[in-house]
Amino acid sequence: MRPSIIRRMRWGAMLALCAVTVTGLVGAACNADAATTSDTTYTEPLVAAPNVTPPVPRGTTTVVVNLEAVEKTAEIAPGVTYDTWTFNGSTPGPLIRATVGQTVEIHLKNLSTNTQTHNIDLHATIGPGGGAGASTVAPGEEKVFTFKATSAGLFVYHCAAGMMADHISNGMYGGILIDPAGGQDTVAHEYYVGQNEYYTTGDTGAKGMQDMDLTKMQAEEPTYVAFNGNTTSLTANPLTAAVGESVRIYFVNGGPNLTSSFHIVGEILDKAWPSGSLENDPQKGMQTMTVAPGNALIAEFKTSVPGDYKLVDHALSRVSQGALGTLRVTGANNPGVFNSVSGVTGQALNAHDMTGMTMTPEASATTAPAATPTAAATTTTAAPAGSVAVEMKDNLFVTTQYTVKAGEKVTFAITNDGKIPHNMSIAPANGNFDDAAAVTSDPQIIGGGKTGTLVWQAPTAPGTYKFRCDLHPDQMTGTITVTP
Repeated sequence: MRPSIIRRMRWGAMLALCAVTVTGLVGAACNADAATTSDTTYTEPLVAAPNVTPPVPRGTTTVVVNLEAVEKTAEIAPGVTYDTWTFNGSTPGPLIRATVGQTVEIHLKNLSTNTQTHNIDLHATIGPGGGAGASTVAPGEEKVFTFKATSAGLFVYHCAAGMMADHISNGMYGGILIDPAGGQDTVAHEYYVGQNEYYTTGDTGAKGMQDMDLTKMQAEEPTYVAFNGNTTSLTANPLTAAVGESVRIYFVNGGPNLTSSFHIVGEILDKAWPSGSLENDPQKGMQTMTVAPGNALIAEFKTSVPGDYKLVDHALSRVSQGALGTLRVTGANNPGVFNSVSGVTGQALNAHDMTGMTMTPEASATTAPAATPTAAATTTTAAPAGSVAVEMKDNLFVTTQYTVKAGEKVTFAITNDGKIPHNMSIAPANGNFDDAAAVTSDPQIIGGGKTGTLVWQAPTAPGTYKFRCDLHPDQMTGTITVTP
């Protein structure tokens, strides 16, 4: 067997191990110096967000990147499906990675089952159209081009076919990371997060198959603003870390229209590289970072206190449209950094009020600032079998305690008599509203003067279960008692 083949086999085994680590969301375990190889061409093992592609081995001169344009129907919010256009089947597309001085060889294949022409424009490319013209492919075609990686940093890539905005909004964007020649410092966790907008024919929360609404797109009035392609991608599957660990986030804003105000609630960014540029020294001690559409951010921080830390676009009305994620930090309390003197513990510490959030720009004309909540009397209602009426005002539940029978399937008929949006969520027995077993109203956001429903299967065991409005979790709360 030829020595070059043996070397490739060794690298294949090593990369397989590295890919497993990244898939397990450890990521930066592969950020240490890679073993030197005399092979000069390296085919990149791409992984989907929030995972991070491992660094390219030293000694590589050409990085081969195999991309496919994939058109597929996907869920973009709970119960909401949409025809997405993607790179390699995911939104954002996989994080491409190379090192300054290397040649990047892009292969773009457009599946024969697709209906649209696609291409790729990489902001890390110096060349006409960022490579878009050289890579324009009709269904069934494949094209190849190369470019030299010259500047270190995190860059956006996207499809530039057609009117561009529709291809990007449909999911065809991602990040390309060009590491410095000497690599980056090792961190415990690397994560990859992308933000984009969806413009659908249905209102926020409308279930079923939705089409693109070009009028909304041109007015820059999105129905959803999502992290990693779905409004629940980073809440149903939180990012994770332990107290004392360092975290690096590669954040790209595909847009196509909105500027993101990226913020992590309860954290300060120890280091932040605006525009994703590693050519400059980082800014330190940052809170909220502005990331324009088609731009990027690299952020690092070290965790100190356990809890759930929310990733948001701090243009906070977008949180109700889906721009929300969670970093779950586990470990021992650190009272020297943060101490709940009044004794608040557990899930209650993770509450964060989002008073005044609106549903959609279309609804904003009929919404009003949140009224000062009137203290609600603690009232109790015994639910008739199968049906419960729930009345909401600004900002309270008129009835805060309900009683239902064990094992009964109950439909909560919800009326929002207030002027601002609310909803209703019921936590499982552990009281964690972020748990996958939590149940939320349909639609997820109920506008002023609107109605909704929540169907809940009462547990067979007696107990007490919490409910709340997710938009006003400190003010609008109550309990459901399950009796034998």
